[in-house]
Amino acid sequence: GDVENEEDDDSAVDAGSSMEDLTQLGEAAEGDSASAATAFNISKLKKRGAKGKKQQEGDQLKSAKEPTGGKEPVGKKKGKTSSRQWYHGPEGGKLDFSESARGNSEGAAAPPKREDMGKSGVDDEDDFEYDDDDDEGEEAVKSKAGGGSWFSSVLRNVVGKESLERSDVQPVLDQLKVRLMAKNVAEVIVEKLCESIATSLEGQKMSSFTRISTVVRSAMEDALTRILTPQRSTNILREIDMKREKGSPYVIVFIGVNGVGKSTNLSKVCYWLLQHEKKVLIAACDTFRSGAVEQLRTHCTRLDVPLFERGYEKDPAAVASEAILQAKRDGTDVVLVDTAGRMQDNEPLMRALSKLINTNNPDLTLFVGEALVGNDAVDQLTKFNERLADLSSKPGSRMIDGIVLTKFDTIDDKVGAALSMVYTSGAPIMFVGMGQTYTDLRKLNVKQIVHTLLK
Repeated sequence: GDVENEEDDDSAVDAGSSMEDLTQLGEAAEGDSASAATAFNISKLKKRGAKGKKQQEGDQLKSAKEPTGGKEPVGKKKGKTSSRQWYHGPEGGKLDFSESARGNSEGAAAPPKREDMGKSGVDDEDDFEYDDDDDEGEEAVKSKAGGGSWFSSVLRNVVGKESLERSDVQPVLDQLKVRLMAKNVAEVIVEKLCESIATSLEGQKMSSFTRISTVVRSAMEDALTRILTPQRSTNILREIDMKREKGSPYVIVFIGVNGVGKSTNLSKVCYWLLQHEKKVLIAACDTFRSGAVEQLRTHCTRLDVPLFERGYEKDPAAVASEAILQAKRDGTDVVLVDTAGRMQDNEPLMRALSKLINTNNPDLTLFVGEALVGNDAVDQLTKFNERLADLSSKPGSRMIDGIVLTKFDTIDDKVGAALSMVYTSGAPIMFVGMGQTYTDLRKLNVKQIVHTLLK
């Protein structure tokens, strides 16, 4: 019995010691975790302190570099930013002259008066002088061996030759083909021209000591002059007077693709008519493009002419009809109709244009095209004529009567588009745009164009 009691005491002691050990281990673990947390917080605080110190040093360095001068450093201030200044003229002026037309002209710079703008270039007589220092000058002609001008490889004297053969003129025509295509004349048109000249010269009798190049060049000049010379009357002023005697206004419609300058050149034509004391009304029939009416209003304000408009999303044919009736009641001489720009493959807009022309039957339909685009203008002109003919509801469909060639001052000697457009459509070039002011409008100088093409 004594042995059993001793064993029970030993086990109790072991259990107590085990409990004490577990308690100590728990306290140690709690102490370790607390010390670890304390260590983590200290490290975090040290990092924050170092970061704040660096930021303070940077601010001090920045303030030291800034000039003081008794002024506070300028910082970002929240507020309304100032608008960009597009006008750099006299103080108090504005770029938008259309406000005066709406009765809000306070502070706006007055546009120049119409009588101070100068004379329109349409009435200028361009006395073109032929340049004697040309490629084919008598003194400049040299043999092929010695080099020289572009005709030099095919020049020769014909002595006692009864008639020309195709083989005689073909080398000269080949050189002319290269020249004309380099001046933006369409290749198809050049081929037809050269073939026509070769046929007309074949079998022609030659006088002694006559250059073949001279004969071919003369024939080409005659052909180009015939093409560019209008086959219909281009005296618009006389036609206006004849129409006015009948008690009706003369109606001119401007059509074309987007961005070629229809509204601008319409205003140039208006300025020219005003100088001939014609009473003009401008009809805003571009009810599709945003800002089209405001653009015309600006021109009308500067030119001091009335504007007939019905806003946007209206039927252009109906607007044009109302404008013509209004002009007839007011005794107006000319109605200039502005239309929306459209591509030749835009079916809805082409139908609307065909309706406008067939409904109002204008006296003159002018196609406005860019000289810059070259032979693309020929395609546009052809497609416009085709669409107007296809969409016409009347047997005798109205076609394009004339051409206004814009940006002609930017193409240097690349004048071939003028020849291509006239040759393709048969419509004459009525006006040529030569700049951005109202006076920069000219009539086509056929003699100068022909010389430029052959130079």
